[in-house]
Amino acid sequence: MLSNQINPFEYVSILVSIILGLGITQILSSFSDLLYHCKTVKFYWPHTTWVLFILFLHMQDWFITYQLKDKAVWRLPELLFILLYPATLFMAAKMLLPTNANQEKANMKIFYKSQYPIIFLIVAASILISILFNIFLLKKPVEQQIILLIFFGLMIIVSLKKKEKETIHKAIAFVIATASVISSILEQDEWIIK
Repeated sequence: MLSNQINPFEYVSILVSIILGLGITQILSSFSDLLYHCKTVKFYWPHTTWVLFILFLHMQDWFITYQLKDKAVWRLPELLFILLYPATLFMAAKMLLPTNANQEKANMKIFYKSQYPIIFLIVAASILISILFNIFLLKKPVEQQIILLIFFGLMIIVSLKKKEKETIHKAIAFVIATASVISSILEQDEWIIK
């Protein structure tokens, strides 16, 4: 007999999906606005890399959250914790792109330089949430979190010390792009929906 009831994970995932959808919509609509004015907008490749990285993290979270599909009981603190990561991703998405209607003559290098300290702090918070999620909900060993801990430290240092050196930002952009590609290849058997 078929049941019309949704299971607890489906119920929880609705709210997660809404927040992830808002972040993805923010990125796609704001970036599309910039592309609309592409003749007058000065793009900056580290900034564009961050936009793509945050979009990638939205999609990755959607896949990773599915690993909790067999969790039968959810409590409010768990739900709130699960919502923290997509909420920080949404905030990063909102901070990464200009929101004003007139984006003509926008210089993304200047915009990025004005926003990166807060973006990096938000990303650091999301990394910390990700580490806790991996350890406590996915039951992954602490040793597997070393790379995330290093990235967390880097985000905190660059943000709080307000490192303006362009080579640092280009190096970080290169590392996040490379890490995204490598993790997509290495984790392809883990990021599965079946």
